[in-house]
Amino acid sequence: MQLKRNLLSLALAAAGYGVAGMACAADVSTTAADAAEAADTQVLESVNVTANRRVQSIQEYAGTIQSFTGEDIERLGVNTDFTNLQAVVPGLQITRQEGKYEIFLRGIGAADSDFSSDPSIATYYNGIYLPRPRSIGPMFFDVERIEVNKGPQGTVRGRNATGGSINIIPNLPELGQFGGSVKIGFGDYNAQTQEGVVNLPLGETLAVRAALYSDKHDSYYTNGYPSHFEPPGAIDNQAARVSVLWQPTESFSANLMVDRVEENGSGDPGVFANRALAAGYDIDDLDDPYRQYFRTEGLTANDIKGVAGTLTWSFDRFSVEYNGSWREYDFYNRNASREWQLGFVYPGSEREAYHNPERLAWYDTFYQAEKSSSSINELRFFGETDRLIWSAGGFFFGEKFDYLSWDVGNGYFGDCDWYRPGTICGWQDGLGGENRGDDSRVRSNAAYGDFTFKWNDDLRFIGGLRYTDDKKTARESNMKYQFVIPEELFAQFGLDPNLTTNPYTTGLILGSSGFQLRDPGGRLLNDPRICSGWSPAALTCNGGSNHSIDYFLDGIARFGTQDNWDDFLARYRDQIELIIRSDYPDGRSANVYKDNFVDWRAGFEYDIADRSMLYGTISTGTRSGGINRPLVLGDGTVLARTWKPEELLVYEVGSKNDFNWNGRPVRLNGSLFYYDYQNKVVQNLIAIPSPTPTNPAATTLQVFSDNAANAEVLGLEIEAGIKLAHGFDVSLNYNYLDSQFKDSSILDTRAGGQNLIVPIGGNRLPNTSTHNVNLVLSQIIDVEWGAVHSIDWTMNMLYRSDYYLTAFNNRGFGRDANGQVIEIPLAQMPVNNGSNPAQIGPAANGLALSDRVDAFAVFNLSAGMTMGDDDQFRLSAYIANVTDKAYSGKGFINDSVNLRYLNTPRTYGLQFAAKF
Repeated sequence: MQLKRNLLSLALAAAGYGVAGMACAADVSTTAADAAEAADTQVLESVNVTANRRVQSIQEYAGTIQSFTGEDIERLGVNTDFTNLQAVVPGLQITRQEGKYEIFLRGIGAADSDFSSDPSIATYYNGIYLPRPRSIGPMFFDVERIEVNKGPQGTVRGRNATGGSINIIPNLPELGQFGGSVKIGFGDYNAQTQEGVVNLPLGETLAVRAALYSDKHDSYYTNGYPSHFEPPGAIDNQAARVSVLWQPTESFSANLMVDRVEENGSGDPGVFANRALAAGYDIDDLDDPYRQYFRTEGLTANDIKGVAGTLTWSFDRFSVEYNGSWREYDFYNRNASREWQLGFVYPGSEREAYHNPERLAWYDTFYQAEKSSSSINELRFFGETDRLIWSAGGFFFGEKFDYLSWDVGNGYFGDCDWYRPGTICGWQDGLGGENRGDDSRVRSNAAYGDFTFKWNDDLRFIGGLRYTDDKKTARESNMKYQFVIPEELFAQFGLDPNLTTNPYTTGLILGSSGFQLRDPGGRLLNDPRICSGWSPAALTCNGGSNHSIDYFLDGIARFGTQDNWDDFLARYRDQIELIIRSDYPDGRSANVYKDNFVDWRAGFEYDIADRSMLYGTISTGTRSGGINRPLVLGDGTVLARTWKPEELLVYEVGSKNDFNWNGRPVRLNGSLFYYDYQNKVVQNLIAIPSPTPTNPAATTLQVFSDNAANAEVLGLEIEAGIKLAHGFDVSLNYNYLDSQFKDSSILDTRAGGQNLIVPIGGNRLPNTSTHNVNLVLSQIIDVEWGAVHSIDWTMNMLYRSDYYLTAFNNRGFGRDANGQVIEIPLAQMPVNNGSNPAQIGPAANGLALSDRVDAFAVFNLSAGMTMGDDDQFRLSAYIANVTDKAYSGKGFINDSVNLRYLNTPRTYGLQFAAKF
């Protein structure tokens, strides 16, 4: 009811705003224009956008869109970091997790990272779809503009997108123009950036543009342990782009673009927040949230290659456009090793961090790798008459996807007398063991059409239709390894295990420097011998350990320089029993998901006056379903193998207005929107039973996606701008989001291994702030200081009210005496591994499950001067995140972990640019 009351209030407000806008526009057109026509006809500059696959003014587009030129993103502090785009787009959230970007817009997004999960916010590179967020790379160099379009986009372009799209449009070659630019930048954290661009005309019909880019900086983090290695966060990226434009006639043009990106760095894992939160320390309470405990250095490497082309033929009554692309990336990631649950350095944490020096030499960590090769073919027909603008096409997408994830280490050892007296067991099954997807496939074909019909000079109708047919094939394998080792073998090998630690410290080492897993799709052995059950009585495949050891070793490309697991297994392989279990009966599985669906949009545009427009649209968007792994909870509950498509219905009305106020150009745009979200996928990080209670550190954590919720979002977005005297510009973007789940219940695995179905009706959607504000103040001053022609400065402020990282919204649940699910204070929820596994320090409590992020504001400042003829040279400086505000952009939270991903701290730097 509250949302309905808010809807009514906002509808009335929007109606009043629309009337006021019409009255103001009418008044301007009849009075101010007559009084001072020359002055009053000035309006704020309007950029052109291509959201409708044609060039039009942003003020003529019936929808909510923001566009930024390459110059804008520099002066606003976005620079070349894709995540910084959220600082200038209210309602946008971008988080980088282990080399992958997760994007939310107006509360719509997808946190799951499985290959069969489609992004809710589609990313395009020069109008061509990028299927995987890992293939984005450092794109913001030599950029013409960036367009952020809010709402479903399926009837207009490319792959379906429920929440919106981001289109990165690089500068293309210019015929007959020779020129280029050079940029060099320096900053704190030893930041260095270089960019070089050249545009070469090759005759009258051919031109080539080449751009090179390099970006590197040290880590933003410091290590709570004394060490000499680089903590996570350091990067060393290089990129190159070459574009060719051939336009032999006025009716034909061809553009070919080739790009290559190499990303390297020390990784970007989340930080364990459990222990700090349970001890009463949230991020704002820490002296330095970027000071964390890391035992080893992480690694991220990504090799991205792409070729894309656009061919356009123009005929008398219509045009034809072909878009084709091939894109490939090869990603490998090794997280920095950390003490389980211990991340932030907080008062009292030292006793857990240093309780056992032997553990500081552990290399236990998570490895992840992906290889994706995708192709896109799109054929589009479009045309325009006096009354009709139309577009229709077919979209064909195919992808081959291989992946690997494995939590590998030397620390998962414990007493195994429960299995066989006199033995110690070692497990390699953390985070589900060795998970591989070899030759998984995605196919998506679609046909779409869209039109704008001119009813009269002031009124236009718009409409569109899209049919999509999807198929996803998962070919996956899963292995969980249990080594059963006679205790005396350790002494024979010269090791003296410390049995007082939990897990045991045995002296066996795996994962030291140089260690690497076999690449995705590279396994040579694919015939494991699978055992069933976790007890000796349930085993059906005793014996054959030599083959199982060979299978285990085949998953490793090379051992590290300090590793001794390989020697240990080679010497005692006949005395060690290796038991392999799997989530799949034979260790491998093939699962197919198929579906088709139809999306549409309808609406109108009405010109109130020369520079005032009303519009209204109704549109749908569908995010395709996907595939879960076969998972069984501790109580025997079998979780769903697939999830259904998410369905979004969007209503939006808005107005766009340019007018003059006291001789000053003013822009005032606004929109009111309502999202009806059905079958929303909620992602859970769930705990699968460990092999034995004596080994809690081997908890198996798996990501599970479930169509558990319906939701609605009511929103209001206002964009205002004014140009003042003395070169001042002021712009304001405000986004109000009232989001909530409707009559929904989801699985809650946070309560110490209990599996509860809990109500979340009325809770807010994750990552959704009610109030989102972006304020920009800028000034350009023309001067004549010798070679200096102008100086400028820009202040950009982003404000977000509080939000939650999960659908639980900081609520706790448990069972009453009758076993019924009830709400309890979060602090009273039981927590698995309630104290650090070392059993040092106080037990944790339900505060370790906290998912609330307090309101915050981030300020960016930049200033610069232009010099030389035609502003040939520019010197600029920036300070990003001036107040050094730290906040969580994402969280993985379950009964064992609370992983947080932080924003970038305060940075500053200088840049020199020259054009020629």
